[in-house]
Formats: sequence, structure tokens, C-alpha cells
Amino acid sequence: MRKGLLAICLIILLLLQVGCAEKIATVAGEASYTEKGVSIKDQGEYFEVVLDYTSGLTHHQIGAALARGILAMIPDYEALIDLYIAENLPKYQYNESFFRIEDIKPQINPDYLEELDGMGEVFSGGAENGYKDKKLSDEEVYLYNILPDVARGSQCSFVSVFGERSATKKNITGRNLDWYAGEFNQLPRIQAITTYKYEDRSICSIGYMGFMGILTGFSDRKVYAAVLDSSTGAPYVSLGKRSYPLDIRYALENEKTLDDVAKYMTDPSKLYAVNHLIALADPNESKILENNISGTGATGKRVKRALRSADSELNKGITWGITDAVAAVNSFLLRGNYDNHTADKNNTKRWKNIKKELLASGTTADVDDIKRVISYDNGSPGTFVDSGDIYNQMTVQMIVFQPDSLTLEVFFHPRDTRKTPDDPVFKKIEVFK
Repeated sequence: MRKGLLAICLIILLLLQVGCAEKIATVAGEASYTEKGVSIKDQGEYFEVVLDYTSGLTHHQIGAALARGILAMIPDYEALIDLYIAENLPKYQYNESFFRIEDIKPQINPDYLEELDGMGEVFSGGAENGYKDKKLSDEEVYLYNILPDVARGSQCSFVSVFGERSATKKNITGRNLDWYAGEFNQLPRIQAITTYKYEDRSICSIGYMGFMGILTGFSDRKVYAAVLDSSTGAPYVSLGKRSYPLDIRYALENEKTLDDVAKYMTDPSKLYAVNHLIALADPNESKILENNISGTGATGKRVKRALRSADSELNKGITWGITDAVAAVNSFLLRGNYDNHTADKNNTKRWKNIKKELLASGTTADVDDIKRVISYDNGSPGTFVDSGDIYNQMTVQMIVFQPDSLTLEVFFHPRDTRKTPDDPVFKKIEVFK
């Protein structure tokens, strides 16, 4: 039920997005903001955010300072997020979502709870939740931050080459984030690269202002993680479950290796409400964590939480056959895992095109080849439902990352239009300055 409803909603929302490509009016904010513990700069396509935990501030104080900075930079931020929540949740599900939040909150890291509470104190909604009231209440701050855990479905993709297939002999990754941008282009208007700076480590998040979990991110230890949905149609249950974007943040902050991050995310005591994939990378390889917690199908037997590598055995009828490379769409592929791939044309077409485009690079691929693979659109970005396009009308970010050198390049969907550009431009971004 949940999967079908989300699919219908996303199709409707996409049609709205495609049909309305006019320029988007924006409310001007400050060009930069600085206070103890927080700095924000408007870099045009995105906001550069640094949260400095060496400043002596508590997590609560960091959260409050960040919220003040966000409002200085984006004065209509509360309205943008509040309306985005409403676009993703019909009113009956909006009310239900607060029960889901109460189920998940006890499992959230206490430091992160403090940050979200600090943010909530600054925004104007207070303790009153209002559907489409253009304010952010305390609980709506939580709802925005755990939206992937309680509400939404999305389409994403990932591809990586390493070893002998990489022109550099080191890992090169490409990742597309395909989410509904919002009727008012909300997501492109709040795109952010956020650095979490600690005494002995730092992590970088490519995501959105005020979203404190990880959609795509990496540590200065050169471990990378990116999330992809992988719905199985299993009934939704939130009681006792955790937030996987917030857990990925914790893993990147505290674990030193790819395998350690995977081990943390597959701990039997850590259960999640939404089945998902995590693309993991380090300088030498990439693996796909198939984190299937509740998807069992009719038999109740086909469940797996395990890493998929370049040479892993896949479910019957699914082939890869490319050495020193891995890829992912929104499906489980490992032998013995639930097969939500074969019957889904959206997944099978994109899987086929990723393979085709990667093999067109020959025996080795470089950064430009990876950009070409994730930019594949058969002429112009098509719909996300059945086009088979890797770069499509739902793509809000394309990220190319080389863990060994910490080299990051990102295409950001433009802020001022809902139209998806035919020719995406990648911007090179310096990290951990």
C-alpha cells in the first residue's frame, strides 16, 4: 500500500514539475553568515556550511546557531520546508507521521537530538504542528530530518570503477540523487555542502540546509557512503526502528573503514523502517550494502543484510560481469535476497544502460567516463518512471568523487527553474579546507 501510494504521488508530482518550467522567484537573504560554531556562504548553486564542534558549543547550541544562520541566508526557509513536507505527505499521513517520529526518536543519537531541539527553538512554529502553515514546529524539524525514514520513496543510481578498470588505478565513483524538487523548487534552493568539524576528524555531507543526516557523504578518513531506496512492499513498521541517514552520519564520524561502516549499519540490533542500499567506497574499491530488514515477500525467507562486490553471485537472471566495478539502482541483487529488480522496468532499464555505457568506455574508465555514464539520458532527460535514463527529470544532484584524493565534483539542479538542464555542468568543490 505504502509503496503504491508513494509511486502514484511521485508520478503526479513529477508531472507537475515537468509541466511548470517557469523561473522561480526567490527571497533574497544574506551572502554569508558567521557566528561562533557556524559559518555559511552562498556559493551560487549551493550553500557552503561549516559546523565547528571544536568551538566549545554544545550540540544544542550548534543547532540553534545553524537555524539562525539558515534564516539569515534563506528568509523563507520555514515556508519552503513546511510546504515540501505537505507535498510529500497527504494530510492524513502528515498526522500519522508524528506517531512514527515518536517511535524512532528514542533510537536517535542524543547529540543529534540536541541539535534538532536547538533548531526547533529558533523556528517560529513552536509546539503547534500546522499543515501548510509555512512555519516549522519542533516536531516538523524532526519530520524533515527523518523524512526518508517515515514518508518518501525516491530513485537513485550509483556506479564505481577501481583497480585495473580505473584509469587512475584508484576508485572513481558517480552517484545520482533523484528526488522530487518541489513545486517551488525547494530542494535546489536549499542545497548545501556541510562540513562537520571535530577535534580529530571531519565529515562532509552533500545534502540540504538543516538536514543533519547523510544522503551522500564522506569522512576525512576517505570512506564514502550514499543511500538509495530499495522498497520491497513490506508493511511499514516504525516501532523500535532507527533513522538510517542519521546512523550513517554516526558511522562516518566514528568508523575508520568501509567494512566497519557496513558492520555498524548491519548490526542485528539496528533495525530500520525502510529497506535501502548504501553505496560504500574507499580509495581502493566500492561495495553495495543491501540492507534488507523487513522485505520478505510471501515466503518470509528472502532477507539479507550483506555487502555486494564486483564478483558477487546475483539472483537468477540478473547479470553484471564487469570486473573491478560495481553499480546500483533501486533494487536488491544478491543471490538469496528479495528480488525487487526483475519485475521493475525502471530498475532493469537503468541497470542495462549503466552496463552499456560503462562498457562503452573500454577496458578502463576515467572521471569523464563516469560523468558520461551518470549523465546518460538518450538525448534529453526523460521521465523517471520508464525512460531508462540515468540522468532524468528527477535528478537534483550528480556527484563524482575520488576518495583517494578527496576530489569532489557536483552538478546541482539550478535554483531558479524547475526545468532539468539538457547539459549538466559539474562544479569542482574543495573540501576540508
